[in-house]
Amino acid sequence: MKKEELLSEALLKINTASEALIKYYNVLENKIKLLTEEVDQKKRLLSSIIESIDIAVVFFDGEGVIRLINKAGETLFNVKGEEIIGKKELPIKIENDLIIPNNSPSFYAIVSTSEVLDSEGNKIGEVFLCKDITRIKELETENERNRRLTAMGSLVMKIAHEIRNPLGSIELFAGMISEDLKDSVHGEYARRISNSVRMLRNTLENMLSFTRGITPKKDLVSIKDLISELVEEFKEVFGKIGIELKVSIRDNISAKVDPALLRQALINLMINAYQAMPDGGVLKLKVNRKQNFVVISVIDSGQGIDRDIIEKIFDPFFSTKDRGTGLGLSITNSIVSAHGGRIEVKSQTNKGTEFAIYLPIE
Repeated sequence: MKKEELLSEALLKINTASEALIKYYNVLENKIKLLTEEVDQKKRLLSSIIESIDIAVVFFDGEGVIRLINKAGETLFNVKGEEIIGKKELPIKIENDLIIPNNSPSFYAIVSTSEVLDSEGNKIGEVFLCKDITRIKELETENERNRRLTAMGSLVMKIAHEIRNPLGSIELFAGMISEDLKDSVHGEYARRISNSVRMLRNTLENMLSFTRGITPKKDLVSIKDLISELVEEFKEVFGKIGIELKVSIRDNISAKVDPALLRQALINLMINAYQAMPDGGVLKLKVNRKQNFVVISVIDSGQGIDRDIIEKIFDPFFSTKDRGTGLGLSITNSIVSAHGGRIEVKSQTNKGTEFAIYLPIE
């Protein structure tokens, strides 16, 4: 074989091998590209997951240097990633389950630290996890408070039931004594006892209504008669403290109501008016009809209600007074709502307040 032929054959083999090598290189390059894209995609996915969770994630490398912190960590610890990456400590103190950041309010959290290992099982760092459980703590505290309130409510209900019957007897006998001795000083004392017991019984009724709920037992009732009875009961006691009672009833309207509950609601409003007029004043009771409602208005000339708190006056236990349960107006509102009605309030500071009860006429 000639040298030219040998050289030509060798070049052909080299070209063939080169082409095969180029094809293999192209295939390998495509595989590397796909693998790189897959790795990048997984990195982005992992980064998105770490950034989206509400748990603070901080990665420390093998030398204890912070290399990563997610958005939840920046928010919880009130820091920026670029400020602490490269440092060896987080700007926080940990006391049991309480986290105290240097530049933001403290909060309760569950914390844990785990080793990060490479594919060969060698430690390459640690990851610090922190979950804010402040809201859970608040709910636990609220649940415990509600449990205690429920237990206290049951106890109060039992005590109120035990006290109510003897108080009824005291009120009855005090009324009998005051009637027998109405022209003597002892009769005056008996009247004061009867009035005080009546107020106390109303407080107990409020507490019982709050704990057991309100279910009206409706009957057709003359609103005029009910108001007249209340005025007769309170006229004397109010007169002695300088409060003038005025009544205006246009029509003898009857409505289906629970007389005991409506009486309780009106007493609450009258007591509220009395407390708003410590130096005396005028208390007006008005009854009229508006469309399909009977409207009972209780109007006082007292101190009035500040605009800042007028929306809160029907909240349970809310009171601006040093003494009292703060249940009177709340129970009144519940009684009226249970009858399918509503209460409207108008008030001006130092000029007085008007509570208007709207009850449907069936």
